[in-house]
Amino acid sequence: MDTSPEQRLDPRSREAHPEQIVVGDETFIRNDKMAEQHGVSERTVNRGDRDGAPYRFFGGVKYRPKSRYDQFILNSIREDKPQAPNRKRRSAIQK
Repeated sequence: MDTSPEQRLDPRSREAHPEQIVVGDETFIRNDKMAEQHGVSERTVNRGDRDGAPYRFFGGVKYRPKSRYDQFILNSIREDKPQAPNRKRRSAIQK
């Protein structure tokens, strides 16, 4: 029986996994920490997956490559020109 005042973390929980993992030249950051860094919810970050946001699972926990994800965010900046208001000519309305 464990009588210690602190409960052990479930080894399957996200918090039991490291916040970042370095593989080669790439640093992978845990998905919840990446969302926290960008000031959005984890659900918002996951919405980018359908658009091709990079991610990788390590031990059943989603991690995102920092530099590649930052580049994905930069590539998703929209630069649409504002559209002119759609005005109809009066003569076309009167007929």
